[in-house]
Amino acid sequence: MMEHKEEHIMEKKSIRMIAAVAAAAMLVPLAACGGGNAADGKTTLSFFSNNSQDKYQPIIDAFEKANPDIKIDYSTTTGSQSGYQQTLQTRISGGNLADVYIVPPEALSDLVKGNYAKDLSNESFMDKIGDAAKKAYSVDGKVYAMGVSTWTNAWVYNKDLLKKVGYDSIPATWDEFLTMCGKLKAAGIAPYLEPKDGLGNAVEGWIGAESAKQGEALDAKIDAGKDTFKNVYGKYYGEWDKLIKQNLMSSDVSGLSGDQVKSEFTAGRLAVYPSGPWDIDSFNETGLNYGFGQIPMLKKGDTPYAPGYIDPAFGINNKISGDKLKAAEKFFTFLTSDEGLKLYQKQLGLIPSVKGFNATVDDHFKDAYDLYIKTGNVYLNSAHWSKGTTALRAETFTQLQQVALGSISPTQAAENLDSKLKTLS
Repeated sequence: MMEHKEEHIMEKKSIRMIAAVAAAAMLVPLAACGGGNAADGKTTLSFFSNNSQDKYQPIIDAFEKANPDIKIDYSTTTGSQSGYQQTLQTRISGGNLADVYIVPPEALSDLVKGNYAKDLSNESFMDKIGDAAKKAYSVDGKVYAMGVSTWTNAWVYNKDLLKKVGYDSIPATWDEFLTMCGKLKAAGIAPYLEPKDGLGNAVEGWIGAESAKQGEALDAKIDAGKDTFKNVYGKYYGEWDKLIKQNLMSSDVSGLSGDQVKSEFTAGRLAVYPSGPWDIDSFNETGLNYGFGQIPMLKKGDTPYAPGYIDPAFGINNKISGDKLKAAEKFFTFLTSDEGLKLYQKQLGLIPSVKGFNATVDDHFKDAYDLYIKTGNVYLNSAHWSKGTTALRAETFTQLQQVALGSISPTQAAENLDSKLKTLS
């Protein structure tokens, strides 16, 4: 969900304020409580999401048709994932949390601490949810949100542009990729771009691969004080900076939005950029000759990893009861049904990863699906941080913007993350 995206998926302002406002919010009567019967005799279930209403409306229509006694009151917010998190925080502090809502992974621990997320561990609709998804949204052994899909980045490439310089796909290693970028540049083709809030895309893949080798997430070690960003991220940021130093990616990326980068690709002017299955429909509409390839790893033979995680999941407000709670449980049961999952994939462009459901995968994305989602070889750094996750993730992009501009070195960027971490609680 690149709005999740992740996303897919999570920047700029910290959700940590939730914990601080929890006590005050508990004193405010929540609009979500109570039986929830509308004037027409239907139970109204409020749903707050991080996607536009047109995406969810067919899902809502199908659910309401199957459950004519329930009406869904949908609300959303505009802008990026960070905009959703900020509004979620505001609603909680004002005592207006919806009956059901999207739970960003960064917000989970605070939602649980504030008693805003219902324990879903023993609900029947959770039987179809895989172990990885349950673990991703668990606190102290209890599951508080229902994740039905997994997001991953993969690098989309223009086959015709690569063919002009003698390549059929993205090379497997970073040095080989840089060589290809050099050839594209020499041919007058923009080789590679990243959006400003997604800089360092390959870095998470590299850290994921090394974490798998060590049997422990490197970011978890940083979080526990056993390692530092300088020691872990410094060398990877140095590798990423070769794109800038070798003039293969312009410093202009420090100000490019995701839509601007995507527009360059769909216009046929850009060879490669980080994307995902959420963009497939729009790519297919352009008639581009494209494919999705792996993110180049640092060394030959490294297990391919990509930035990714279980998508922001569905949570139930722990304050609701009676008919509202029954309606919420019916809605979650529908979302895990074949009908619900097919609509979810069609409307949101996300690939369900639910037991007993065979997702349809576009041929363009099949290799990436097998490489990352099917294997579970995805990694999200902020999933392993316990302090200021949203603010800290936003800081990683801010620091790389400065590296791209030449204001600081990769090592300084990593050191600055260590300094930022010390300010968070």
